[in-house]
Amino acid sequence: MSIIKQLNHLAGIQEGVVRSRRKGHSVLVSQTQRIPHLDPLLFFEAGVREGETRNFWADPDRELILVGLGTAWKIELGPEANNRYREVEKRWRLLLRDAVQIPEDGPRGTGPLLMGGFSFDPLQKRTPLWKGFPEAAFTLPRFLLTVYRGTCLLTVNVVVKPGDQAETLAEMLAEEEEKRLGWMQGVSSSMVSLSYHAYEVEPDRWKQSVSQVAQEIQAGKMDKLVLAREIRLESEDAFASSKILNQLWKRQPSSFLFAVEREGACFLGASPERLVKRDGDRLVSTCIAGTTRRGRDWEEDWTFGQELLSDPKNRVEHQVVVEMIREAFQQGCSHVRVPEEPTLYQVRDVQHLFTPVEGRAKLGTTLLSMVEQLHPTPALGGYPREVAMTRIRELEVMDRGWYAAPLGWVDFRGDGEFACGIRSGLIRGQTASLFAGCGIVGDSDPNSEYEETRMKFRPMLSAIGGESR
Repeated sequence: MSIIKQLNHLAGIQEGVVRSRRKGHSVLVSQTQRIPHLDPLLFFEAGVREGETRNFWADPDRELILVGLGTAWKIELGPEANNRYREVEKRWRLLLRDAVQIPEDGPRGTGPLLMGGFSFDPLQKRTPLWKGFPEAAFTLPRFLLTVYRGTCLLTVNVVVKPGDQAETLAEMLAEEEEKRLGWMQGVSSSMVSLSYHAYEVEPDRWKQSVSQVAQEIQAGKMDKLVLAREIRLESEDAFASSKILNQLWKRQPSSFLFAVEREGACFLGASPERLVKRDGDRLVSTCIAGTTRRGRDWEEDWTFGQELLSDPKNRVEHQVVVEMIREAFQQGCSHVRVPEEPTLYQVRDVQHLFTPVEGRAKLGTTLLSMVEQLHPTPALGGYPREVAMTRIRELEVMDRGWYAAPLGWVDFRGDGEFACGIRSGLIRGQTASLFAGCGIVGDSDPNSEYEETRMKFRPMLSAIGGESR
């Protein structure tokens, strides 16, 4: 074990123990230092050896990549929480109040930082499929690897108690750090081909629901509803979340990448959709609704894109999302900016109608308060919101769990970013559940919507190795 590593941890822990004894309660100690470059995907994969909680986040530009291993502290909330967003904020502020942080201010994505997310609907009946994924769950990683604009930094977090011995804790952390870095030696990111059986969960019933909802919208009962469905994969061998994440990294370069591992299961995906980002007082969201396929060549791709831009059904669906997000930003922000016309947002398998929304946070507007205001957008639930949520509970044959829910991170400053958990799947041992949904409006055709979900399954299927199926 490196004596230098032990000494690096000792100063902060000594201060934390002194503060803990003076305050009479536990105190967070968080220390960040720059390190030589590490491959974040290999760091994530190496963490599986300890069987501990792992979290992964990468933005579409790959400007910021976060990998969390282990748990220094956590928040888990069930359906009994009165307001899960405010409760997470309250507990997080309480932990940070007396924290020792070295340095006191560092680059974006370093220092005390929570990774995790929320369920889609706390009122939806839970099934065993989503065991271990409560209504809100966030982890303060024991070890947080941050790659920010090409620079690697490692944050080590520990919660010390009044009776702790600083030297013992410093030695333990140094040993853990060295062990984890050592695990990266010899780790391979190569994909292992798996044989599996795949089946769709009640596709005919899903189509019937699409037809029923379209009739209800024509009758004026709502404006839009998003219906999701599931594909289930079963293999003789366990699916490896780190291998799937590695393939998503290669195949989905313009998407958010996320992985949240809990109790032997991993929810991961490549989402094109930002819910909200905060950087200082600047808040940004994106409206993504309306989808078509990519072309086989430039000309066909351009044709499909132009057809999408001029398609009345998709433009109506998109505008519903724009107006809802605009309204939420006008409540929580000043200087709100929204372009008049959408553009195209293209990822590997599909292209979407896209409109960014930006504003400056008003006093009292936090990242999580904006998550609360925005989730679920009409692109994920429907409009009006409460009517849509009720019908989703009544019509969908699956438990959404964390699918289409807010996933991301928030730091000690209140900065952070949340994406919508779409183009995603839940991996649990030898089973994988993949999810996709469509926005239904009055003239929606069940077969066309079904084909759209097939396009949206492709990112996860191709990452697992089953695109040709």
